Amino acid sequence: MAPLRALLVDDEPLAVRRLARALERIPEVEVAGATTSAREALALIAADPPDLLFLDISMPGLTGFELVERLPPEARPAIVFVTAYDAYAVQAFDVSAADYLMKPFAQPRLEEAVARGRLWLRARAAPAEARTWPDALWVHRHRSFVRVPVEEIDWIEGHGDYARIHGHEFVGLARTTLTALEEKLDPERFIRTHRSAICRKAAIAGLKRRPTGAMTVLLANGEEAPVGRTFVAGLRALLKLMER
Repeated sequence: MAPLRALLVDDEPLAVRRLARALERIPEVEVAGATTSAREALALIAADPPDLLFLDISMPGLTGFELVERLPPEARPAIVFVTAYDAYAVQAFDVSAADYLMKPFAQPRLEEAVARGRLWLRARAAPAEARTWPDALWVHRHRSFVRVPVEEIDWIEGHGDYARIHGHEFVGLARTTLTALEEKLDPERFIRTHRSAICRKAAIAGLKRRPTGAMTVLLANGEEAPVGRTFVAGLRALLKLMER
């Protein structure tokens, strides 16, 4: 069994050294790199993607969650958040983290985190046809918690730890990040159009350029969703396919 290559990211140099020494005692892990800068970590991941990413959360300049958001979902390593605070646990698993490791941790707990990381990687490597996608989302509407079929969703707007679900004739809220929702939704039916927006492909009617030059998605229900510059090419390609 090949060792898992790990990248360590923590703004405290002492924490990085301690984690590296602990990982060196686990034969199935190879420490491939370490940095105290989340921005440098992005460059390291792009140049030589690791299998495991041991990641602190509260860091200056770029937090652990912001780093994760900048990684393409399909190319993310198994993420193990390492922090002294338990307040971020729910948000960590909203982004499909493999594990959440509290400082200080014992060696057996670190070994368990590595095992969970390996299981996460195996699950992602499973054939795409074996994966099932939810046919509905649970949404808060009018002080009620209701199940909304995905075919009734037009687009989803991210607001930090919440997502605003726009449907044919309703708007509701889901307590989850947009990134977490993106990983749950079928990519054949939904597309990311902006850091703060996901649209159902069948609900897209076209693209519109605003006077400022910014692009928006025109939806069949008359609403508009934002478009990030890096998503324009993909949307245009999708519309060409839909015209066939």
